[in-house]
Amino acid sequence: MSGLFKNLQPYNPSWKNHGTGGGTSFTLDVPSTTNATLLTIGGVLQLAGTDYTVSGTTVTTTSSVASGVEVISAVLYDLGSVTTPGAGTVNFDALSFTSQAQGDLLYRGASSWARLAAGTSGHVLQSGGSGGNPSWVAPAGGAWSLISATTLSSDANYSFTGFNASTYDAYVFVLINVIPATDAVHIHMTTSSDGGSSYDSGASDYNWLMARNKDMVSDGGDGGDADADDAHIALIGDNSGAANVIGSDSDEHGVSGQIWLYDPASTKNTHGTYDLMYQSTTPENLVNIAKGGFARMSAADVDAIRIEFSSGNIESGQINAYGVKNS
Repeated sequence: MSGLFKNLQPYNPSWKNHGTGGGTSFTLDVPSTTNATLLTIGGVLQLAGTDYTVSGTTVTTTSSVASGVEVISAVLYDLGSVTTPGAGTVNFDALSFTSQAQGDLLYRGASSWARLAAGTSGHVLQSGGSGGNPSWVAPAGGAWSLISATTLSSDANYSFTGFNASTYDAYVFVLINVIPATDAVHIHMTTSSDGGSSYDSGASDYNWLMARNKDMVSDGGDGGDADADDAHIALIGDNSGAANVIGSDSDEHGVSGQIWLYDPASTKNTHGTYDLMYQSTTPENLVNIAKGGFARMSAADVDAIRIEFSSGNIESGQINAYGVKNS
């Protein structure tokens, strides 16, 4: 019997008639294995591994064959001659892994390929070096992690409720060209302790202090503002005058910078600092810098913040929220 099996080398089994001498041991003409050998006894095909086994050139039957019964074998292929599978033809299910799941990785261990189960959400993959295995580990403390990026367009305000005390010690809110829809306004921030259902806006909820480098184009003057018991945090102060308010004209870019909020989950007074640049009202289109700090006067956790202008909507801009991971 000869021929071709699709995608395999020429198929030429080695047949042998062992005669009718009987017994339990029969000799093949070539070495083989149990699964590579067919055996018939008296014309009946035997079950490999149950009715017989093969080691080298010896076939051993489980039960003795009676004298006068014909025994025939067929070695289906030569040892070591199985065609190597083509590239991309073996899938993961064909490998010897006991389990698999979404997020798993495959890596080379000391002597074989192994499965690395998916790690904890937020963990990162760490190399074990040339002599070790990779593993999932918690990221190093102090690293910034982007939580959300919000594009603003005709929004009444910006709010953030994604606080997670088990992961982050502090938060940074980066303002990028946040422009008011109404000219000559201030920018305020308030906090919440009920997930944003309501925001603290009592007459003595906040204490804030800021320093301003103002009017740099015309006279380079400095200024500042403060309030020990305010209903909001005035991020550039609440003073009036062309240099103390944010402009909204087409050649003005509103306010940019960052606001830090420290340990908002603490039941003590939550603190924050900020460093902002803004353009004031025309005609001079002045660039100003405001730096300051604030404290929430009530001793309770903060789980939401809101940023808005003192009047009107936010015409456009972006605010990115970052978490600073626990150390």
